[in-house]
Amino acid sequence: MSFGLEDLIVRALATVPAVAAAWLSLKTSRTPQGSAAWIVLILAYPYVGVPAYALFGYANYSRFAQRRRASDAQVGVDGPDADRAPDPEDRLAIFARLGGSQVTHGNAMTLLIDGQATFDAIFDAIGRAERYVLVQYYTIEDDALGRRLRDLLIARARAGVEVWLLHDELPLVGLPRSYWQALRAAGVHTARPKGPSRALGPFQLNYRNHRKLVVVDGTEAFTGGLNCSETYMGRNPRYGDWRDTFCRLTGPVVLQLQRGFAADWSWAAGDAILDRLDTRSAVGANGPVRAVALAPAPTDRVSTGNLYFIALATAARERLWITTPYFVPDSDVLSALQLAALRGVDVRILVPDRPDHRLPYWAAFSYFDELRIAGGEIWRYEGAFMHQKVALVDDDICSVGSINLDIRSGLLNFELTVVMQDRAAAAWVEAMLNDDLARCHKLDRWLPDQPVGLRVLARTSRLLAPQM
Repeated sequence: MSFGLEDLIVRALATVPAVAAAWLSLKTSRTPQGSAAWIVLILAYPYVGVPAYALFGYANYSRFAQRRRASDAQVGVDGPDADRAPDPEDRLAIFARLGGSQVTHGNAMTLLIDGQATFDAIFDAIGRAERYVLVQYYTIEDDALGRRLRDLLIARARAGVEVWLLHDELPLVGLPRSYWQALRAAGVHTARPKGPSRALGPFQLNYRNHRKLVVVDGTEAFTGGLNCSETYMGRNPRYGDWRDTFCRLTGPVVLQLQRGFAADWSWAAGDAILDRLDTRSAVGANGPVRAVALAPAPTDRVSTGNLYFIALATAARERLWITTPYFVPDSDVLSALQLAALRGVDVRILVPDRPDHRLPYWAAFSYFDELRIAGGEIWRYEGAFMHQKVALVDDDICSVGSINLDIRSGLLNFELTVVMQDRAAAAWVEAMLNDDLARCHKLDRWLPDQPVGLRVLARTSRLLAPQM
């Protein structure tokens, strides 16, 4: 076979950009799995792979991480002992070390189950705000609930309360311009989190800020799994009832949460606000809960999101129950869960029986057997979509936040959770999860016994696990 000059020129024009794109992917990708996937596509199908990588794949992660770390350093860490080796007798110490913070004492926690209780409590607190309100959501919809939030923030801003709103929305598919104009006209400060520089600029599918947080006057904070839309109130006919959890916190852990917001705001808006925030929550706090806020980020020097789950598995002596809408664990996380189950820990993963996103739903079936064979259990929540991100360790440690048990949360998203130690708080979470388990069925069918279509979809979807 011989090639003419034109053929050689065409091949060269395709090969040079493909090699360059493959090298960039190898050099800048966040994970080896992601890099390998792009390299295979680029080299096998350069006419498709090179443009796709240029538009959707390329992101200078190293530069982004360095700049974000420098921005966070200006806000500072939680305390002078944040880098001290953890006390091996303190079961929360490893979470504090992961978060570069300290375990706080004197906190109180109220569990908020589902949308009505959550937003009633949040809107009541915002309505009582005297000095400032910090609001951060991944999703806000221009529906009845989203407009209620908007109108309440506008009312407080007009009353002289300073309001900051962070919302990570994609351009063209987010809130209408009129929504933002009304907020800004009332004096609400608004910003959108930033990812690494890339060809499509703000069209960022990775490195999204998935945190949900409301802080009022530095005295109370709210965090958990719910975004701000009617869907999370159970009013979307596509999903029906929506099972989710938030919590209200008072005490010095509130200061950790608002420091995290200040770091996100500084990066997003270039505006240092920490000195304008109050520290009253640390005064006279006498609640029973020890707590630490943990905010995993893809720019952390270690994989904090994955290590959070590994730390839970390591801390568990008798029980580890985790609720998550997606079960697509990193291999290290899966190994830690398996080891906990093999140690005799009661490992239960509660997942929804109905999907909101089909790829992670299918992929999860390819992981279930690996946990079950080690003695872990999979429980599938029936009758509604379950979106909560809650963990219970033994009889004294619990966690409520935004972290899904998937690779995206572990490596690619900015997340938030609060890990707490208190027997009464853990008992409250246990009672809630027992109610959830009553609506679950235990998975007893192995993947080879599932319908052939599901077997194919599970194994095929798992190939895309690094992007889930």
